[in-house]
Amino acid sequence: MSIIRTRVADDTWVFTSRLFVEVNAGLVVTAEGGILIDTLPFPSETRQLIDFAQRVCPQGIRYVINTISHADHVYGSCFFPAAELIAHETCLQMLKQYGVQALEEAKEHTPELRQVSIRFPKVVFSEGMVIRLGGKTLHLMHTPGPSPDACVVHVREDKVLFASDLMMPAPMIASPFADIDAYMRSLRNLHDFNLECIVQGHGDILLRGEVTSSIDAAARYLTDIQNLVKRLMAEGATKHDLAEYDIEQFEHSRIPLGGLVQQFHLNNLHFLWEKARAEQRQQRQPVP
Repeated sequence: MSIIRTRVADDTWVFTSRLFVEVNAGLVVTAEGGILIDTLPFPSETRQLIDFAQRVCPQGIRYVINTISHADHVYGSCFFPAAELIAHETCLQMLKQYGVQALEEAKEHTPELRQVSIRFPKVVFSEGMVIRLGGKTLHLMHTPGPSPDACVVHVREDKVLFASDLMMPAPMIASPFADIDAYMRSLRNLHDFNLECIVQGHGDILLRGEVTSSIDAAARYLTDIQNLVKRLMAEGATKHDLAEYDIEQFEHSRIPLGGLVQQFHLNNLHFLWEKARAEQRQQRQPVP
């Protein structure tokens, strides 16, 4: 099955997986070589990306950027051994701490992944980093929230932002690594850019007229679901009552990603509920 290829600027392409939750990767082509922003999770799809890159960028891939340590963004990195691999310093830590073991477990269920190995970034940054190559300027910025290692990549000349999982058809916080306060700060910082489009971590590309409203809607969603859970708990509701609150009640469509966003939304509500319950139990414990 062929990946979906979309041109978002003269020299910038987006590749979307058909095999795993419409995860996106990007390629910036320059006369001095290419810069790959994330990879696709399965070798069969990454090879399609490689074939295309060889045609449009004969100078080869100079840099690969991992915007987050999640498997669907990093598994293809090992197929670019000649490229410098770049990521946030926390991404390196998380790949070492969790990524290797997670891949070994995944290989037991997905034979195609036996070709994959975890490649550790050799170039890491803390707050941000700038790559200049062949007339292109890429700003890498740490944007924690969905994960402590997440970063975004701004292709300045093309006014394109690769937002990783910071921007999704529905924000995902159902993870012990998520930080909602950091997520909100990172979203607000996106307003500082003059953008023609945002490439989300998964799903559709957001065009100029959608950029500001989508960022604001994501921030409101995080606020609104927290308020909902607090209100329901104060009213004596149960966890089962969460199912009555569809994602469409929070300015988000349930259609993207084959309808999976509704399940992501429910996962978020359940996660917040369990987190609040755990905090209540801790408060009730007697102080020694």
